[in-house]
Amino acid sequence: MDRNFNISGQVKTAIKKAVDKGIYVLIATGRMYSATVPIAKHLGLKTPLVIYQGSLIQEFYESNRILMHHTVPSDISLQVVKDLREYGVQINAYINDNLYAEKTSPILDEYTSKRNTPMVKVDNFESISQFEPTKLLGLDYDVNLMDKIKNELKEKYKGVINITKSTPNFCEFVNNKCSKANSILFLAEKWGINQSQILAIGDQENDKEMLKVAGIGVAMGNGDKELQKIADYITDTVDNNGVAHAIKKFVLD
Repeated sequence: MDRNFNISGQVKTAIKKAVDKGIYVLIATGRMYSATVPIAKHLGLKTPLVIYQGSLIQEFYESNRILMHHTVPSDISLQVVKDLREYGVQINAYINDNLYAEKTSPILDEYTSKRNTPMVKVDNFESISQFEPTKLLGLDYDVNLMDKIKNELKEKYKGVINITKSTPNFCEFVNNKCSKANSILFLAEKWGINQSQILAIGDQENDKEMLKVAGIGVAMGNGDKELQKIADYITDTVDNNGVAHAIKKFVLD
């Protein structure tokens, strides 16, 4: 998707050609299930969705069966919430594919409107019974603050939860077992696909492990500079149909 959350005709055509060729095409994203299903349908996909940074793998075509799901334990989640409150950022919690927040803010309004995602407001997260979110998300317009949060909490929760940035403004917290990479390997094993046969395309820090485990890891031309350093190939930018170019180069040709 481009910066305006649109999918170009070239990208859609390249994906269709890959699917017609018998290739498994997956969406791996930090998004919610409800926000990802319309994208998958628009692309004509039938494969399970890897969502919430790999915390959940769920089918959407013909069934909504869950293949894998890990949440963040309540005690850890509530401690992360307390930490994020100290930083003064917007906090989103995702439970049963619902978005919960204690407060509204301009960045939350922008987030929900762009993704057409409803929000459930609560007085505090402690009031939610069995608070075990699939994902916690800290948001703020201050990129330096978000980098600070990521670095400090990564050190504090090392080996306890998986912390990554999905955009310069988003810091995501999921179960330590979860990542896009692990979910893709889970499905590859299920389908009998060798790791060397995996092509992964990403643009942000949260795609790093996914590119590392793939046979070919492709970074977008407009992507995170650190991600580009570990990529096997750097394709064109999202505005210049970089995904389509990569699929054509490594799959269709």
